[in-house]
Amino acid sequence: MYFSLVIPLLFLFFSQACTGIDNIAEAITLLELNNWDLVAAINGVIPQENGILQSQSEAADAAAGGSVPPPSSSSSSSSPASSSTSAFCPVNPSSRHIVERQPRMLNFRVEYRQRTIELVLEEGSTVGEIKKLLEADLGIPVSKMQLKGWKSGDVSDSTVMRSLHLPKNNSLYVLTPDIAPTASTSKNRYGETHPMFFIGSLEAASQEAFYGKARDRKLLAIYLHNDDSVLSNVFCSQMMCADSIVSYLSQNFITWAWDVTKEANKARLLTMCTRHFGSVVTQTIRTYKTDQFPLLLIVMGKRTSNEVLNVIQGNTTVDELMMRLMGAMEIFTAQQQEDIKDEDEREARETVKREQDEAYRVSLEADRKKREVQEREEAEQVRVERMRKEQEDEKEAIRLSLEQALPPEPDEDSVEQISKLRIRTPSGEFLERRFLGSCKLQVLFDFVASKGYPFEEFKLLTTFPRKNITQLDSGSTLLEAKLFPQETLFLEGKE
Repeated sequence: MYFSLVIPLLFLFFSQACTGIDNIAEAITLLELNNWDLVAAINGVIPQENGILQSQSEAADAAAGGSVPPPSSSSSSSSPASSSTSAFCPVNPSSRHIVERQPRMLNFRVEYRQRTIELVLEEGSTVGEIKKLLEADLGIPVSKMQLKGWKSGDVSDSTVMRSLHLPKNNSLYVLTPDIAPTASTSKNRYGETHPMFFIGSLEAASQEAFYGKARDRKLLAIYLHNDDSVLSNVFCSQMMCADSIVSYLSQNFITWAWDVTKEANKARLLTMCTRHFGSVVTQTIRTYKTDQFPLLLIVMGKRTSNEVLNVIQGNTTVDELMMRLMGAMEIFTAQQQEDIKDEDEREARETVKREQDEAYRVSLEADRKKREVQEREEAEQVRVERMRKEQEDEKEAIRLSLEQALPPEPDEDSVEQISKLRIRTPSGEFLERRFLGSCKLQVLFDFVASKGYPFEEFKLLTTFPRKNITQLDSGSTLLEAKLFPQETLFLEGKE
């Protein structure tokens, strides 16, 4: 009974102070609707613009579905009304002034090979967040990426940049296991003058240096960098970045670099060297200690195998470095001259062979075309001969048909009117035959055609007066054509 009265009274007290509710029946109803949860009921009647008034720990309990235990009588009775009001009632926003601190932004200029990427991040970001942004732009996995250029040395991915006390503008560079250390090439550390390193694998660099034309071949300079060596910065800044060295390397060498600071990278290098240069070179590199780095290996390509001419350690001077590079170039130049001579002789032989092959090919092509022309001519002759034979056979068939269709030659003593015709052929021979005077001219034409002089090709003429019989009506008789009792005609070819 005491509990059922205390809760409504508390609710009524707080809600009246904040919202003006003074009816206990209404307070009990609201509590029942909220399962007798005092805080939930108060939050239900406080205007939304004032926000939820419960503390963070109570809000977590409410979100988890728990109920706030009712306050004890001692706590409720001992707390003055003013303190309760300040704990649960919202404070007028105009009565307080909140100053929000803007996060400090940092600018980063990150270099990778020939690319430069600009980034802006909050000071509270981590190094790993920079790498994730670079991964999206460069396509390099975060696990394979090393960010260099921090003033405090190497940092981990979880390092918060605020702890590094960085200036607003920062310059970094990216290292990957497969490329030269940017420490040796970055203008941030060594200025604008530095060697141009070959971008790609050791095998690709070897192909570029050794396997072109003899006149275009170069020496391969392999630069091995170790950040843990005290000689690295001196060698890079004073030797590798000297104008004379940079110019000489650019003109005569393919320069490739590798970072052996990490043992994993060094192991990969030894594997590549074993494959390309043999175990002797690999063992030589393995024997060098950290403080002897950096190393510059001068490699020359030969017919059978690649040869390491010189291994230059980091404890050298510019003059000594230049002398050793020039000494390697003298050996290389002598070998290159021999290779050029051999290559020229080989190309001359190949040129003669190509010319001979070309002449042979042209001869074969000419023979082939000649043979094709001859075959076409022979085929045409066969075709023409076949057509001629077919035409002759056709003419002979027509001639025989006409000859068989001719009426019989009448006898000389026939009582009917007889016309005796004598026909001179173009060859000078004469055709003689007797015809009935009543015979049609067509019979005469068929007789001439049966002797090999078809009507379509020849015309039949009288001697005097000259008259073309073939132009007369073939249905006329010999008597009507006045070819009676005898007549001499001659054949003439049509034009």
